[in-house]
Amino acid sequence: MPAPDVPRFRFTALLTVALIAPAASARAACDFAPVKQQIDNVLDRDAAKAVKFRREVSEGSDSIAMMEKLVAEGMREQLDICRFEAGEYLTKRGFPPFH
Repeated sequence: MPAPDVPRFRFTALLTVALIAPAASARAACDFAPVKQQIDNVLDRDAAKAVKFRREVSEGSDSIAMMEKLVAEGMREQLDICRFEAGEYLTKRGFPPFH
């Protein structure tokens, strides 16, 4: 019976970890302040968007998905990154949780 190739396995494991580690740390961090401002703009400063948001959410739509449709184009990715924080904030504002 041949001996297991431990050094080869160890190298493969280290290589896998080395390739995964930078990808995990490359995820963008949530900068919630501009996201919060966009949510407030939709809900407090734009009456048409606020009515649409409230109507859709009251009919059962996901509050985060609906907010993604209403915020500025460049803010959608940031809203997705801050999904948890945005959901918590919308819940505090009286909208049902997104999950």
